[in-house]
Amino acid sequence: MTFSNVLILGANGMLGRDLAAVFPGARLCGHKDLDITDEAAVKAYILDVKPDLVINAAGYTNVDGCEDDPETAFAVNGDAPGYIAAACRAVGARLIHYSTDYVFDGSKTEYVESDEPNPINVYGASKLRGERKIAEKMDDYRIIRTSWLFGRHGKNFVETIRHLSQENETVRVVTDQVGKPTYTMDLARKTAEIADCPPGIYHVTNDGVCSWYEFARAFAPNIVPCTSAEFPRKAKRPAYSVLLNTKTSPMRPWKEALEDYLRPSVRRSMKGIILAGGTGSRLYPLTKVTNKHLLPVYDKPMIYYPLQTLVAAGIKDIMIVSGRGHVGHFLELLGSGKDLGVRLTYEIQEGAGGIAQALGLAEEWAGTDNVAVILGDNIFQDDIKKDVESFGSGAKIFLKEVTDAHRFGVAEVKGSRVLGIEEKPKVPKSNLAVTGLYLYDAGVFEVIKTLRPSGRGEFEITDVNNAYIRRGAMEFSVLPGFWSDAGTFESLLRASVMVQSHGVRQGAAGTSSHEAVASPSKIVDGDKTG
Repeated sequence: MTFSNVLILGANGMLGRDLAAVFPGARLCGHKDLDITDEAAVKAYILDVKPDLVINAAGYTNVDGCEDDPETAFAVNGDAPGYIAAACRAVGARLIHYSTDYVFDGSKTEYVESDEPNPINVYGASKLRGERKIAEKMDDYRIIRTSWLFGRHGKNFVETIRHLSQENETVRVVTDQVGKPTYTMDLARKTAEIADCPPGIYHVTNDGVCSWYEFARAFAPNIVPCTSAEFPRKAKRPAYSVLLNTKTSPMRPWKEALEDYLRPSVRRSMKGIILAGGTGSRLYPLTKVTNKHLLPVYDKPMIYYPLQTLVAAGIKDIMIVSGRGHVGHFLELLGSGKDLGVRLTYEIQEGAGGIAQALGLAEEWAGTDNVAVILGDNIFQDDIKKDVESFGSGAKIFLKEVTDAHRFGVAEVKGSRVLGIEEKPKVPKSNLAVTGLYLYDAGVFEVIKTLRPSGRGEFEITDVNNAYIRRGAMEFSVLPGFWSDAGTFESLLRASVMVQSHGVRQGAAGTSSHEAVASPSKIVDGDKTG
């Protein structure tokens, strides 16, 4: 079954972020967006979104903290899943919910899905209540019990032990608690499979059984054994919580998953796309003989500045999209990109179809990788390397405070959320202009396919961004440095002056201008976002 409208609750967590990568285009909902313990809010939110699949990865997972605050534990883990289930039933949505091995007491060495739960701590009891509340409210559910999660996007046992082993000569880890480690990316992928399986309870872990001590020994050298009695905790843990999967195909061994987790190269790569098309009509007659992105900005062709921004962010695979008749000029100037330390690919945009259409041409080349998109006439001072490295899924826009916001696409923000983007509003809702720099997951290409041409007959990047905003999957950063496009005679001159005045950092972004030449701290002007 294909799900066209997926809602992920707990999307900012360790598992949630991997789910977002597996379900591109899903609406992402974090705790700041929705209090799942508020029954009325949950109902209103899900009725508004009208998803056909809800994945609930939200939960209170501090096992010892649950002992101190059982009221919160039962509200989040116990009652909230019932509210979500009732709302899912109301809109006809399927629900996937995550539970835990701690619903069992550990008196057996292995547990299948049909074994009777008997939790021995507050966390396990609260999760069991959640399972039962779901079963009371609806039929079309899949409850996934899992264990010992580790993943790239949150605090986990592996990172805790690695940190302790670097600071201490020895680290004590218990030998008398036995279970099955589970890599969150593998769990997220298996979730997509289980979404099409019959309703019920599923046990999902990586294959293989070990103690916490044996798990730690697999990645840290200075581990010594101890017993649970020597390492007392507030919450009692089951001695054996080995979940047997009897309903689906097994996942790979945990040792293989751990190897992937520890291997930096498995992090999802980011490719760069420079959109360098357009007619350049505002720079006519200069553009009668060449593409505007090849015009000089101070001492180098304009195209070098977006290239420098991407290279400084660690992006090595870059596509340049331009119009017919100009690609050869870029190829003559830049070649394969070898001299710049990058791999360049070129694509032709036939006609003026808009920025979103130009981006869509990169789908096959980008594959499943995330993409950093930059308009070829935008010049930035800021380094976005940290933004690129921390980007997981969804989309991210880069904003700049300006004094003439009515000339731009303007973002309305509240806290950490983007509420919407409006093109050249007469009465701007903020002074935050949307610059020509964006990060997207691979789902952007599916978003583009849903667009309709605007009034000017083009496919607009603002429509792409608003699609992500409606799904709750848009992040933003406000740039502290200067920025300018160079698409008019005035801005081309100003950009050149700013590059000359401030210099260009080697291998980093160029310079830009929303600042007065005589007074760099004063915001005085700006140009289009494209």
